[in-house]
Amino acid sequence: MAAAEIAVDNIVSRVVRKVNDVLTQDWALLNKKERRMLKWLRTELSDMQEFIQHLERSDSSQLEYFEGKIKDVALQTERIIDTFIKSVERRRRRELNIFRCFDDKIEKQLKQASITDSIEDISDEIMKYESRPGSLSEYQLDRRGEVWPWQPRIIFGFDGDVETLKDKLLSVSDEDPRCIISIVGIAGTGKTALATLIRNNEDIRDGFKHIVWVAASPSHTVEEMLEEISKAATQIMGSQQDTSLEALASKKNLIVVDGVATPRVFDALTEKIADKSTEDSFLLTTHNANIIPQQDAGTTRSSFVHHLKLLDDEDSWILFKTELKVHRDVQMEPEMTDLGKKIVAKCGGLPSQILDLSKFFSDKDVTKEEWLRLQEQWLRDQGQGQGQNPWSETLNAIVSDFNLPSYESHLKCLSYFKLFPANFGIPARRLVALWVAGDVVPHREEEQEPPEQVAERYLEELIDLNLVQIAKRKPNGKVKTCRLPNALRELLLSEAPENSRILQVADCLDENDIWYNHIHGNTATTSDSVSLREHYKDVLSFLSFDAREGSRPGQEICNFLNLCILSDCLLQLQVLDLEGVFKPKLPENIARLTGLRYLGLRWTYLESLPSSISKLLKLQTLDLKHTYIHTLTSSIWKMELRHLFLSETYRTRFPPKPICAGDSLSDLQTLWGLFVDEETPVKGGLDKLVNIRKLGITWQSMSPQQKATKSQKPTGVDLLVGVLGSLDRILGSNLVDVIAQKRTMESQVDAVVDWIVKLTNLESLRLKSRDEEGRPWNLPLKSLKNHKKLIDMHLLGILSHSSILSEFPTSLVELTLSHSKLEDDPMQILKDLPELRSLSLCAESYVGEKLVCNSQSFPQLYVLKVWKLEQLKEWKIEQKALGSLRQLEIRSCPCMTKLPDGLKHVKTLLDLKLTNMSKEIKTEDHDIPPYCEILVQN
Repeated sequence: MAAAEIAVDNIVSRVVRKVNDVLTQDWALLNKKERRMLKWLRTELSDMQEFIQHLERSDSSQLEYFEGKIKDVALQTERIIDTFIKSVERRRRRELNIFRCFDDKIEKQLKQASITDSIEDISDEIMKYESRPGSLSEYQLDRRGEVWPWQPRIIFGFDGDVETLKDKLLSVSDEDPRCIISIVGIAGTGKTALATLIRNNEDIRDGFKHIVWVAASPSHTVEEMLEEISKAATQIMGSQQDTSLEALASKKNLIVVDGVATPRVFDALTEKIADKSTEDSFLLTTHNANIIPQQDAGTTRSSFVHHLKLLDDEDSWILFKTELKVHRDVQMEPEMTDLGKKIVAKCGGLPSQILDLSKFFSDKDVTKEEWLRLQEQWLRDQGQGQGQNPWSETLNAIVSDFNLPSYESHLKCLSYFKLFPANFGIPARRLVALWVAGDVVPHREEEQEPPEQVAERYLEELIDLNLVQIAKRKPNGKVKTCRLPNALRELLLSEAPENSRILQVADCLDENDIWYNHIHGNTATTSDSVSLREHYKDVLSFLSFDAREGSRPGQEICNFLNLCILSDCLLQLQVLDLEGVFKPKLPENIARLTGLRYLGLRWTYLESLPSSISKLLKLQTLDLKHTYIHTLTSSIWKMELRHLFLSETYRTRFPPKPICAGDSLSDLQTLWGLFVDEETPVKGGLDKLVNIRKLGITWQSMSPQQKATKSQKPTGVDLLVGVLGSLDRILGSNLVDVIAQKRTMESQVDAVVDWIVKLTNLESLRLKSRDEEGRPWNLPLKSLKNHKKLIDMHLLGILSHSSILSEFPTSLVELTLSHSKLEDDPMQILKDLPELRSLSLCAESYVGEKLVCNSQSFPQLYVLKVWKLEQLKEWKIEQKALGSLRQLEIRSCPCMTKLPDGLKHVKTLLDLKLTNMSKEIKTEDHDIPPYCEILVQN
């Protein structure tokens, strides 16, 4: 070992010991902020020490450069630590005030000396050095003498990926001992970083005899890679190079090939080594999903593909914010946070671009004017580098490598995204229904799989290919909204072929669109009929994104539709999506659109539908959510509906089933916002619909308010009926009618509950139970254990007993309880739900005083909300509980005077939100995980 390196190693070791002494001694009187800084300092210095040791082993030409940098910052740090210790010791000897004065603050001294800035600069340089393009021969020997590339910094969001792939690699059996894992993603998604983290995982290193890493590139031949693997095996085992592959294949080994470009390369590699043994495993990284081998019936090997998805908006912002360097005293205002999220969204969720953007914004003023200027410059710089578009290669691969029918369907789905405005978060439920209604995804009637599942699969495949970004996720982890990455959208628009026939109209208020003047101008008169026919006779889809306030948008849409239909245009229309347009009054002649399959009126606040709507019997999707529509036509039973969204808040009434309706609505997949009262046709009507996947119901009696007290037990009602009959005659009241209506309503509720038991295809369920005055009422739920597909459930109402929680299906991913009035700790029952990612315990869901999260409980829980539990006093979190929790929100629990005991064990926590909580809670007095952002609101 070189003398210079020993000197640096000794200096850094000495400083680390001193920092550790300060952290462990009571006399230091460190506050929480100082303690965090010193822990960070200790970690950074230790990492630098390991890095220097790595450079010395690899005989790097950069050793002297980094030694000088690290030695300087270590000595500066040591001087400040020594001064701090002497200052505190001097005050102790003189028996001065035990509390340190401001001048003793070590945090202030480190800042003034720019130590933290210097360390961060060195760390950045190390990171650049680690991520430099490598040649095939670059290896590192670790402490056991094995071959390693250098360990990168931990990249945000990879913890779950590492665990998933580690389990796959280590769970192979004797019958199937060989595992092939492919990490797939476009350039910049972090494939190499993830592979490195897996390789350096302690369990992986213990699970394999040897691990070999080869960095491939398109220019390298198979023979060159085999030669490098052979060299690595020689270094590991000391064998002769001409026998190294045989030696490598004789044990259980892991071979990592970073950057496999073609199927030929993979096949050649696996065949060469597979001839020797079947016990080796492969970990590959590639941008091309098509290099992945198919299952080979002649060999025992298991293949697994792990797609690295683009980051969603939340994770994109966290990554940007984590890497952003600003003055430590700068507080991010809500306005700047909102602006920052919009700017970061333009990176399309690509980690490498987000990191570049964060670096570009670092050390700049955090003001609206400066960030807008930087955004403009950033976008301009990106635009000048269009040839480097990271999505072009993937798009070309789809066209060249996919079989003809498949790639045409994928590109057709992808093209549909262009109808939506840039950066628009498209709801997945909307996109899937539009694809089905517009015949965008292939589907044959004889197929067992519903077309919605086909569409969902295509969406998931586009997401896996990094062609579609998830913008927001639901609490259960599913896609809520999605979009095209900006750069990909521009690429698709630039390559769009000219087409004289207009098949799709998307009104985005763009004056450059042909249809802008026809819809919003003054030229839409009967004299334009010829022009309208020329443009719109073949249109299949019409979407409007006119979200302006006032009556004008609705009136303009109405005039345009009416005139087009009068001019024999739009008669082929399959999709009419007006979601978000304010009160677009539909013309009566809409009945001529007999092929219409999708009518989207969500968020339009429309008050009525034309009577001619009853003629649209081909409708598959009717979305009336957030409208004021109160009644439905009875012809609803004769339509081909697959998705029906009703206005829950305005109590849209479901009509009775006509006698001639027969086996109607048998394909209904979604029924959301259904309002059930005494007259709703449940028995013999709705309860015949057994293919529903998503069901949302509110039941509430429509009886007038009465003074009579309502029993919550039906048996008590039965006993009172005879007595009340006599009282009715004596008192001249209508109490018998009241009780009769109550029994009718209870019978309706029982019918709904029995109906739900039959819906074994349910994926989403929301039930709200209210009495006639709107207060939470009985929710007599039955066992749902057989509902194996049910993943999210929202229950509002009084549950009969806590044990019903044990009858929930183990498939649940998201659960919300409100007004359940449980007396037993729900955490002790719900902990047995292995897939639960989101749990919300809302108002009066639990009326006890103590919650306990046991060790190892809720391993997958990501979001936890505890709201308005007015009796809750104590909450204990044991070690290793809530192992994946990222978001915790506690709201309006007045009896809680301290944060949950054991919160410090939840190392993954990123967001803690406290709303309307006791002022006795002082967050600075609690040991909160270091990377957690705290928001307190009162």
